[in-house]
Amino acid sequence: MFLKKTPKAKGTYLAITESYYDKEKKATRQKTIMGLGYLDDLKEKYPDPIAHFEKVVADMNQEREDKKNSVVYVDLTTTLSLGEHSLKNIGYGILKYLYKELQLDIFWRTKTWNLSLSYNIEEIFRYIIISYMMYPDCTWNEAIEKGLYFEEPGTFSEEDIDSALSLIVRFQKDIQKWIYEHSGSILTRDTAATFLDHTEYTFSSPGTMLSDSQPNTRRTDSVLHLSFLTDRHGIPIAYDLSTSGTMLNQSVSNAVTKLKRDNPKTRFYSTAPVRPETEFPICAGVSSNGYIYGLPVHTADTEFKDWVLKDGYQELKVLNENYQTIPLLYKERIFENKEKQFVYYHELQARQQRLARESTGRRAGLKLDGYTAITTSSLNADALTAYRLYSGLRHMEKIFRTSKNQYDSSATFIWTSTKINAYFVIGFISFTIMRLLQAKLDFQFSIDQIRTSLQRYNCVQIAGNIYEFTYYDEILDACERTLKLELHNKYRSQLQIRRLLRY
Repeated sequence: MFLKKTPKAKGTYLAITESYYDKEKKATRQKTIMGLGYLDDLKEKYPDPIAHFEKVVADMNQEREDKKNSVVYVDLTTTLSLGEHSLKNIGYGILKYLYKELQLDIFWRTKTWNLSLSYNIEEIFRYIIISYMMYPDCTWNEAIEKGLYFEEPGTFSEEDIDSALSLIVRFQKDIQKWIYEHSGSILTRDTAATFLDHTEYTFSSPGTMLSDSQPNTRRTDSVLHLSFLTDRHGIPIAYDLSTSGTMLNQSVSNAVTKLKRDNPKTRFYSTAPVRPETEFPICAGVSSNGYIYGLPVHTADTEFKDWVLKDGYQELKVLNENYQTIPLLYKERIFENKEKQFVYYHELQARQQRLARESTGRRAGLKLDGYTAITTSSLNADALTAYRLYSGLRHMEKIFRTSKNQYDSSATFIWTSTKINAYFVIGFISFTIMRLLQAKLDFQFSIDQIRTSLQRYNCVQIAGNIYEFTYYDEILDACERTLKLELHNKYRSQLQIRRLLRY
């Protein structure tokens, strides 16, 4: 490391910098370890800033050199305790980094400073959000317990969590707005085109008691309509819930109003898994500028099927259903000068559909197996953007449905009005943070790939306050380079890990 002095318009800027060898580009590069500020400003605090920070750099280099030669003594007679699980997860720290960048800890301090709570609402909220991202198939309590995080979460009673969920629901509109406004610190949001997706979910909640002699409660089904507004890259902006035509919140309409005010040229598109029978308006007073939806290939008309089966396909690199990067064949056309149609061919999907047919003895439509079609009114849309957006929205729906089904199957979990609303708030925030991370990594990896890497990024205590890390891969390497986090060290002290986790 060395003290870098960079001449700028405002003066000389000082930063502690390190040189390293970039294996990909096969060249020496530099990364900033710590920005210090402008020389003239630093003189107000230090008589000789350059001499002072050159001494700081020398001490840091010496500390690093000393750590290289650390001697660790291991007591070979040490035994394991019953129930001991020494592996601690550090991968969640990457999600916590984004959580901190969104200043969600500050959000709760500003919202609850005048409330007398017997628990730490921010800590419960943070662990629920992070655990949902790490383990979406578990209930909130199960996910927190399963995490085995390096930081030990506090003891949360059922009453504490229920109370916290009520507060989360109470401030859900403020949370949506806060996240969107603070997401600019992570990346630039592209809202030149936005997309409103519509999905329905059915929840079964307790009803009235049958009688005193029959303690089982009658179940009532509630169908909730979710409207989900995203930017061009499928990163959430806001969501609304409605039931029986009654709006439960108005976050989408508020977001649309703000987007139109900040950028009058913003375009709003409706999306759906298939062509909707009626065109959904974006919100009251704002009609859709266009649409994007799926075309069912097997039930399409003869002309469309003939076009699908003709040659003219090009190759595109995407993530398949197993989250592997594969070549995808695609072609496109402008149909009747009013919409752009894309058709994609998955070899893996074709094999899966053929196997399913063989198991049922069906042969009709065999030639069309493996094809997926998407159509949009945007004549300038490109194949990758359309596929990525549409796949992202369907993946979001899959996450919501899968995790909901997991909650439904839990014998100890009962849906209530508060839990239903909290489920959407937590799902929205979790998906937004994961999508932001995916975008920061330039969509090179799927959400499931990222989640698996974070789950595997663990460490184990080897002696004293020294820990050994047990896993590293290309996704963690990409996170290190993109987020400027130091993740590749095999051995780290407890203090270094605490710094990484920002506590």
